[in-house]
Amino acid sequence: MITSFIHFQDLHLRSIEAHSYQDGIKPRTDVFKFSEISNNLADSSNIFIMIPSQLFGFMKYENHLGHKGEILKANALIQVEEQLISDISSLHFFYNADLQLASWIESNIFETIAQNINELDAEVTIIPEHFLLQGQEETIFIRDNTFIVSFANHSGFGGNLEILHDYLDALDSNTLNVSDFLLIADATSAAKYFPQHQKTEQKYLPDLHRGFLQHETASSWNLFQRKWSFRFLKSKIKLSSIESSLIAVSVLIILIAPLMINAVLAASITSYQESTMKVFRQLNPGLTRLVNPKAQIDDLTRDIPTQIAVVPKNLAALAYIETLADESIKRIEFDLVNKNVKATVERLPSYKLDLIKAGLKTNNLTVNVKDLVESFDGFHGLIVINYDAE
Repeated sequence: MITSFIHFQDLHLRSIEAHSYQDGIKPRTDVFKFSEISNNLADSSNIFIMIPSQLFGFMKYENHLGHKGEILKANALIQVEEQLISDISSLHFFYNADLQLASWIESNIFETIAQNINELDAEVTIIPEHFLLQGQEETIFIRDNTFIVSFANHSGFGGNLEILHDYLDALDSNTLNVSDFLLIADATSAAKYFPQHQKTEQKYLPDLHRGFLQHETASSWNLFQRKWSFRFLKSKIKLSSIESSLIAVSVLIILIAPLMINAVLAASITSYQESTMKVFRQLNPGLTRLVNPKAQIDDLTRDIPTQIAVVPKNLAALAYIETLADESIKRIEFDLVNKNVKATVERLPSYKLDLIKAGLKTNNLTVNVKDLVESFDGFHGLIVINYDAE
């Protein structure tokens, strides 16, 4: 497991110094642009982003009523509103209930940092830089050309060594005795800036890193809340480009499929409604709107004569076709209402006419040949067979 601490080399947050630690391996220090952090710290499991404390504002605040969110922010910052350079709405606000410490930073600064680290596949912690000094007393830490100050109320500050004397003078004028501060520095820096200081410890930045990791409440100071995204999930589960594309397509299909189904159903419903309207307009060309199709179709068909049902007995007339089967029979018509069969004949010989009469000679059956005309080549005209199918 690799743990990395990030320190910014300027207040513009462009360049960073990364200190990486791994058990059994010599610590490594790298300097690169903050925008390149994902490429340079891809193997880190834990990353601590130390934001320069001078970018924050701090205030001791007791939240007795347990307010949260914007109400807590407004109640806390209203007490220091006259000291704020920026508008309250442009500040990102934090509150640590354990330390009873309110803090704030410009939203654009914090969001820039959060966006750059949001997709890192690691546990990320963002804290003000002076939190490295874990003592309950005022402490000054000097390294290279910078200093960090931590106060007993957990607020802090930092900056370039060029402003250190002016800053300490300002502290002295505010009834803070700098001689009582714990000085953490190498021997050269201590002798140069605090030649008469009594409370001095010689430590280096890696010593502070190790001490911070051993602190029980280090994780509770985290100001970072990750925003979940597909790119973060991709980095978390180590998907290849092809796998990412397949997942993206699958998700797209899942999202689009219901919309496509609804569109098809809507088109089918529209087509059905149009077909229904077309049928109704055939019955009533003046129809403009369907309200209750069943009631409207009943109303439109009320005056249509009821069709005569064909009962099985009506089919008895079909039996006469066999009797009338002859080449002289040109046409046969059935009249189920009047219960007769009409056969149109041409050149029907007289003996065939006698055979037809004999074949149709049954009960309830009469043969009417009055519409037949006899000529030299046979009978022409209409034979009417009346039957009773009751």
